[in-house]
Amino acid sequence: MTIIAACVVILKKPPTFKRVKDGTMPVWSAFGMSGTDALGITAFKGLAEELDALHLGEGDAVTVTGTLSLNTWEGKDGSQHSGLKMIASKAEAIQPPTFSEHRRHQ
Repeated sequence: MTIIAACVVILKKPPTFKRVKDGTMPVWSAFGMSGTDALGITAFKGLAEELDALHLGEGDAVTVTGTLSLNTWEGKDGSQHSGLKMIASKAEAIQPPTFSEHRRHQ
């Protein structure tokens, strides 16, 4: 099942940018919160380069539209983990909402 979603994400740490596939594919990765849910975000190609050029950091906000899925993995200690993951098709930086704005829109 594919879920297309849009949300506002507050970054919890600085995003990363790297090139994979012999240095030819740009990949931007971030981790943040959307409401009370943690969300991993990945962007590829041109969108990854655009987001990297913004030099976003912890506490910055991004609107993201993309494909949402459940990501599962095994931790170093063997425990199972799961979390939401979004492959971004659109994203842009915005002013972080204040607590009162966030609460009004829930």
